[in-house]
Amino acid sequence: MNLLFEYPSWLILACGGFAFIFAFWLYRSDRLNSHLSLPARIFLGFIRFIALFLLAIFLLHPLLKSVLREVEDPIVVIAIDDSESIASGSDSSYVRGSYRSDIQALVENLSESFEVRTYRFGEEIGEDIDSLAFNQKITDFDPLLDGLYSRYSNRNVGAVIIASDGVYNRGKNPLYDAKKLNAPVYTIALGDTIPKRDLRVVNVASNRLAYLGNKFPIEILVEGREASGSQTQLTIENNGGIVFSEPVSFNEDFQQKTIRTVLEADKSGSQRYRIMLQPISNEATTANNVTDVFVDVLQNRQKILILSTAPHPDVAAMAESIRSNENYEVTVALADEYEGKIADYSLAIFVQIPSLSGAGDRFISEAMEANVPCLFMLGANTSFTSFNNLKLGYSLTGFKGTMSDVHGSFTKGFNNFRVEEDVQRMFRELPPLRVPFGELKSSAGAINLVNQRIGMIDTDLPLFSFNKVKSNNIAVVFGEGLWRWRMINFVKQGSHNRYNTFIAKVVQYMANKEDRRQFRIRAPKSQAENERLLFEAEVYDETYEAITDPEVNLVVTNEEGANFEFTFSRADSYYKLDAGLLPVGDYSWAAKTTVGGKGQTLDGKFTVYPLQFELAQTTANHKLLNQFAIANGGQMVLPGEMSGLSELIRNNAEVKSISFERKQLSDLIDVRWLLAFVLLLLSTGWLLRKRSGSY
Repeated sequence: MNLLFEYPSWLILACGGFAFIFAFWLYRSDRLNSHLSLPARIFLGFIRFIALFLLAIFLLHPLLKSVLREVEDPIVVIAIDDSESIASGSDSSYVRGSYRSDIQALVENLSESFEVRTYRFGEEIGEDIDSLAFNQKITDFDPLLDGLYSRYSNRNVGAVIIASDGVYNRGKNPLYDAKKLNAPVYTIALGDTIPKRDLRVVNVASNRLAYLGNKFPIEILVEGREASGSQTQLTIENNGGIVFSEPVSFNEDFQQKTIRTVLEADKSGSQRYRIMLQPISNEATTANNVTDVFVDVLQNRQKILILSTAPHPDVAAMAESIRSNENYEVTVALADEYEGKIADYSLAIFVQIPSLSGAGDRFISEAMEANVPCLFMLGANTSFTSFNNLKLGYSLTGFKGTMSDVHGSFTKGFNNFRVEEDVQRMFRELPPLRVPFGELKSSAGAINLVNQRIGMIDTDLPLFSFNKVKSNNIAVVFGEGLWRWRMINFVKQGSHNRYNTFIAKVVQYMANKEDRRQFRIRAPKSQAENERLLFEAEVYDETYEAITDPEVNLVVTNEEGANFEFTFSRADSYYKLDAGLLPVGDYSWAAKTTVGGKGQTLDGKFTVYPLQFELAQTTANHKLLNQFAIANGGQMVLPGEMSGLSELIRNNAEVKSISFERKQLSDLIDVRWLLAFVLLLLSTGWLLRKRSGSY
């Protein structure tokens, strides 16, 4: 320990001098101390000197510097693969039998020398290995490696043990993060590496959307292992009937084939197409012979028109974002060349129209007469005199050609449609738009989606706003440069997804016909068996204001006719329901509520489809496990060698305790025993004086 002083060292001498002078004066030879002997006065003076000196030192705020040494024992982490493939191999009897007791014995053996932490992993990571069920539908090493890194990056991890078959079907190859754990890795290789006789549907590529009466392509990749000389039949079923069939033969022990065909979308709604390979003799498993794909067949595609007077990057940015959604068909044209009918479109987007040249102005009148929703994107070439005369609820006066850089901020309280939080935050990160400078006014009925942010001040001026003129939806963007928004979103996120989602919401809100139902449900049409079943509901009163007073109930019915009843919970201006995980199968649902004393009902159907990822690959990947272990300074062992892992880890020179030094500063006055010592000195002096009859 060391003492540190903030003040000059000569003050310590001054404290000593002060204490000596005061003690000497107090016990000098005079009539007050005449009854005390010289040794007694010297002893009492010494006690007073020490006490006063320490009290004076306390006034200098000295710091006590101490060094604490801590020893951290090594941590051994054991991670157990809890996915379906572990219990589906040739060693499944061992996995469901003595495997658990072998793991427990390993944990107990290691616990004698190390701190042991256990985890299970698959689609996600968990800590309770007593609940191992080998039923997770996906194997992903990313959550395991990321989770261990976040938990132990600054800890003394002596070793990591991973028990797995090496098969993964989501996320990166774990070898890419081989050095992330910064500790020796030992792998326990489960499963069988001997190829088995097996057919499987590897992948199906098809459109997510199709349109009624149109044809859409479908491409199927199938694989045969140890199936040389075998022949099977590939079929595609829809609505209980076979819509495609083709024989498939395999001439090699390992062979992949691609089958392409075109199907006709002859029925609207969510259509399930079941792709199936007829099993052959002695197959290891037939679960991977079947897979389902779902295609939403729509009545027709909504048509969007983008008109401008000249080429502009905002036109391309808007068109590309809308085209990323297969629900829309986009037409881009110059106003001088366009000869079509505005009434044929669900939305008309006017880029800097009305223009200074007057080109394209007539199409605005045509759109308003046909009640076609209009989105106006204003800029330097907009004629604001003509724009103001449209009486759309907005006006800009005093514009003399000057443009200003203006950022945007999401308008709090906007609820015309739901905007995800990440999209709301996106506006703070985007560059400014070039906004015409002038006096901007908007009507009381205008609803701003994005406000203008000038410098650091959020204003109420619209940057992206909606209004309604009679029964027609109107939207206005008060600036140009949307292409920069799309580009920066890609730079920051690596994709255009957030910007495209934002534009898709705007287009959907503008182009969709007004829904006058008082009761609305958003429900899935199909989902995987590992996804939670989520519903959202909206209830409106007679004035079409969202309300959450009525109770909303839902009944889900499975294929056997069993009913499962749920009640929605309220969330702001809507309802939500998490019905959890459901088994594979076809389901129907019926929802009901009461609005204004009248019953409202809705119903629908959905399918929970199985995930076959874990059963698709029947051969263990011990090569991956061995490479991963070697890359981290460990080694791979087989289940029969598991008992020797403890000695391997104990004999590893890298697995050792680590001593840490931690420096600590504390006020000397906080040392309680020192204060007690000063109090003892003062008390002793007082008692001795009293005993001697002094004051």
